[in-house]
Amino acid sequence: MNPRRGQRHPDPAAPVRVVLAGGGTGGHIYPALAVAEALRRLEPQIRLLYIGTRQGLESRLVPAAGLDLVHVAASGYRGLGPVARARFAANLVLGVLQSLAALRRFRPDVVLGSGGFVSLPVGLAARALRCPLALQEQNAIPGSTNRLLGRWARRVYLGFAEAAPYFPAGRGRDTGNPVRAAFAGALQEGPRAADGEGRPAGTDGVCHVLVFGGSRGARTLNRAVVDAARGAWATRTDLSLWAQTGAGEHEAVARSCVGRLGATRITPYIDDMPAALRWADVVVCRAGAMTLAELAAAGCAAVLVPYPHATDQHQLRNAKSREDAGAALLLLDELCTGESLAACVDGLRRDPARLRAMASAARRAARPDAAMEIAADLMRLAGRLPAGAEGPAPRSAGNKELPCSATPATSTSSPSAASA
Repeated sequence: MNPRRGQRHPDPAAPVRVVLAGGGTGGHIYPALAVAEALRRLEPQIRLLYIGTRQGLESRLVPAAGLDLVHVAASGYRGLGPVARARFAANLVLGVLQSLAALRRFRPDVVLGSGGFVSLPVGLAARALRCPLALQEQNAIPGSTNRLLGRWARRVYLGFAEAAPYFPAGRGRDTGNPVRAAFAGALQEGPRAADGEGRPAGTDGVCHVLVFGGSRGARTLNRAVVDAARGAWATRTDLSLWAQTGAGEHEAVARSCVGRLGATRITPYIDDMPAALRWADVVVCRAGAMTLAELAAAGCAAVLVPYPHATDQHQLRNAKSREDAGAALLLLDELCTGESLAACVDGLRRDPARLRAMASAARRAARPDAAMEIAADLMRLAGRLPAGAEGPAPRSAGNKELPCSATPATSTSSPSAASA
């Protein structure tokens, strides 16, 4: 039952209200922000509310995107001892109660969860209030929160069609992962547009290398950058480096790299990733689902270093798929050193034609309409699709129903990505 009116059919004259929930890392937050952006384009009068945690990255990113943010309690539960499990249970109860209060106040027409621990209490509250629940799953192997909530969700928007068997038959929609419109703009403006150069990648004698390890940074990449700056790249003037380190190792990496390259920029975080991708000739990064979606939308060649402790090795699968498509090189984490990283980048720098071919292959993997497809379908779930927006509904994953009995085995616990 819809909590806005206590009826199943909302008032057609009232603004549509959508709650978004997801957090912890950018991989769960940015998809929700991309959908929020599309919802605003689709229905300018829409009312949006984001529910997240106080400690997650959403506390900074969501207000910066102009969305109202409500905090609730939430925490992880994999691999916890008895005391931590008791704390998780207490946080879950508190988080559900806080989410119930937030939903009753806001009275949404539909709730979208994009993963992360905070999606669990919000999704359970939506179920208790009989509010339509939809999920956005970024990975080919879904996270535990989405697997649990999937049994009650009306829709599950899939970044990879291979995730469909983890959810009830007919619920999955093969949309691809939603990215913000600015990433498509990065592709349209072309390489080096941020600097106004307008030249094809790698043809001006200076190779722009962007290294980033996700919202928290990646220790392996940071160490490789430092080793390369002290070794193979120590005196290079034909290479410009921009490395995003995460807050924890920023000062140490910056001290190690200063003065060792012709042009170096070391930052703890990159607020404008579309601009950074416009700047880059080669990107060195992890192989998370949202990272790959953004690389594809911007048409970037990449050296992918998958996080070795990702659940069910899904980053390795992601990276291999892009390598097979000709869009990236795969460098295993245990083999990622300053020497091997420099060898990969320098090989591409010396072959501009290959760089352009890899960028073209990346573009072919893009799903630029994913955010708008999801936004339009959310409006359908709310019974409020505006006139002129009656485009095709997202197609069922694999164009066929996949039985629940096909659900693969669950995964084992993995270490936190904060120490990647």
